[in-house]
Amino acid sequence: MPNEPIDLAAHRERRARQQKQRARSRTPAEDAGADSLPAPGPGEVPCARCSAPISRRALRCMHCGVHFSGRAEAFAPEEKLSRRAKLVIAAVAVAMLAAALSSEIEAFW
Repeated sequence: MPNEPIDLAAHRERRARQQKQRARSRTPAEDAGADSLPAPGPGEVPCARCSAPISRRALRCMHCGVHFSGRAEAFAPEEKLSRRAKLVIAAVAVAMLAAALSSEIEAFW
């Protein structure tokens, strides 16, 4: 039924399987039309069922009527850091470590 609460773990497993199947069966023409829904704005996430933008705090999607067991933000895709962001974080951490060690080494000599 469309109005039953969604189990978060089962939802994520099902979504991962569906994404793998879609990636295998997609044509280049379908990839070009994948952006037909508006992108979620600030404070919004895509609905787990219909991908329409909804409030992060929503308990129910106003487009398809799905009820969430918790808030919609728990079912949203997780945002991952880009490779560049990871490299910048690593570089800053190494620079801070080197600065801390250089003062220790200088004090030792």
